[in-house]
Amino acid sequence: MLLKLFTFSLLLGLNFSNPDFTTLLSFKISADSSSSLPWSSSSYPCSWLGVTCHPITHRVTKLILNNFNLTGSINTLTRLTHLRHLSLHHNSLSIAPSFSSWPNLKHLYLSHNEFSGEFPSGVSSLHRLIRLDLSYNNFSGEIPMNELTQLTHLITLFLEFNSFTGTLDSNVSSVSSLIEFNVSENALSGKIPDCLGSFSVSSFAGNSHLCGIPLPLDCYDRTFHSKPVAGDDGNGKNRVLGMKKNVRNSVEMMIISVVVVVVIFTLVILTWCCYRYKEKKMKVNEWYNRKYGAVKPKGSTVNDQEMVCFEGCKGFDKVDELLTASAEMLGKGSVGTTYKVEIEGGDVVVKRVKLRESCSSRAKKKEIDGYLRENIGGLRNPNILSLRAFSSSNDELLLVYDFLPNGSLFTLLHGNRGPGRTPLDWNTRLKVALASAQGLAFLHSRKLVHGNLASSNIIIDHLLNPCISDIGLNLLLQIEPLSLNNPYRAPELVQAVHTNNNPSTKRYTKKCDVYSFGVILLEILTGKPAWIEGEGNLVNWVEGIMKQDNWIWEVYDFEMLRYKEMEAEMKALLQVALLCLVSSPNQRLEMNVVKKMIEDIRVRDMESGEFQESVSNGSLTSGSSSFSESV
Repeated sequence: MLLKLFTFSLLLGLNFSNPDFTTLLSFKISADSSSSLPWSSSSYPCSWLGVTCHPITHRVTKLILNNFNLTGSINTLTRLTHLRHLSLHHNSLSIAPSFSSWPNLKHLYLSHNEFSGEFPSGVSSLHRLIRLDLSYNNFSGEIPMNELTQLTHLITLFLEFNSFTGTLDSNVSSVSSLIEFNVSENALSGKIPDCLGSFSVSSFAGNSHLCGIPLPLDCYDRTFHSKPVAGDDGNGKNRVLGMKKNVRNSVEMMIISVVVVVVIFTLVILTWCCYRYKEKKMKVNEWYNRKYGAVKPKGSTVNDQEMVCFEGCKGFDKVDELLTASAEMLGKGSVGTTYKVEIEGGDVVVKRVKLRESCSSRAKKKEIDGYLRENIGGLRNPNILSLRAFSSSNDELLLVYDFLPNGSLFTLLHGNRGPGRTPLDWNTRLKVALASAQGLAFLHSRKLVHGNLASSNIIIDHLLNPCISDIGLNLLLQIEPLSLNNPYRAPELVQAVHTNNNPSTKRYTKKCDVYSFGVILLEILTGKPAWIEGEGNLVNWVEGIMKQDNWIWEVYDFEMLRYKEMEAEMKALLQVALLCLVSSPNQRLEMNVVKKMIEDIRVRDMESGEFQESVSNGSLTSGSSSFSESV
């Protein structure tokens, strides 16, 4: 009892002696009219939702209050002088203070509010600032680019969807620290500084009076200035004559330019029409031989060959209707070559598989046809890429799928990592992880295994939903697509090849799929491919990072730094990945359990810290027993 009284007295003393706690209560009173913040003056403020304090001084260093329907001013928070991380996005706040009161601030997220007026003053005093997001507000006036570019640690500057005017200041000479930059959908004008030209067009879109690289609009003078010309008689006569001459020259140049553009446009249209005409008239052997350099199988009756169609098959019912359509090669993989084909019902993907000699026998072809008809053709799940039709000839198999516009997960994660890239945000990554787990768990519930799961075999639709493709094809066609060093291959498969000299396709189980899925989760978290050039496989790389001190933000993709408030979710997903990568298949999770764990990430209490210690000492390859203990 005495201990409880002492503890209560201590907390009470801290509450009254620390000015930050009074500040937080004042902010709640002024900004939380809907009583959304579950703060109580009778509890220890450093345990309040969204509040993080220094462990020794108990001063507030981090405040994350997103989506709490907060309104009014945040001027009260300027008294939190030790603040390093402030996130108030997706509220209805309207009055922004001077930034000069937060000299230690590193992260400031105020997007999706109702702030108005000019750009907040004092930004030049935030010498430690790393990320600044003021997007989706009503700020106006000029952007102080010279001040912002003096912040040598600033890597993110998001100012899109405001009402900023003026120029981007062509005197700005360097933005060497900036990695993410966006001023789209404002009212800016003038020339884009050369040092900002490396960012993408989307970073400047919606500013109709901006010009220069990377925009397609060149910067040139559209006005005629009444500047005196040499020899002006003082009455303006020579000036007027000079202006008329300039106008005449400009008109002549404009007419010539228009004629040139019309001629070029006409030639382009004629060329395109001829190309389309030839494409439509192209015969089957031309499609194989001339367009793709392939050879039509001897004795093939491809023109009369019927397609085996499933639900959703439309626009064709014979092979020649596909082979004579306009097509574009998308890529080559271990299974075959993939094409995007234009048909009346819409674009489809056709995968052309050259059958190995061992698969061309009548018995094996019957097995292949039966597997596709009975197991794959009827699969319908939001996270499975549906097989719409197939056809097999003497030594070739054609598979028809829906065309999804966003390519593979591999491309979204690892493609174009330079300036101008639109990062894959944390919510989308978690959504893709969960939906992919649901798709794979669905397959396993049907007693099917994938056999070649990789981020390149997870295709993304227009809503960023993932769909698993190439289900069971490697196993069915006896294709060994993976080298012994391939990072997706489960340890037991490598061991089987080494000890028994047997193809691993014969030993492939659901637990092998689970291991491959664990590697994909690491790709989602780290932003690195499964095989890192010069480093080796991703699993070993993560293990090496986790042996270091303060490894947490070394292992995550740097693009995730803007979502530090989601750190607990990231740790939880890392825990799931590690459990998928246990070296012993017997101790590896079932896929339905993996799915449930990812589903639970969102609904668990992220402030409880229950994931905080779960992966702090994890090891990926140290053996199943010690690994299980560590996670």
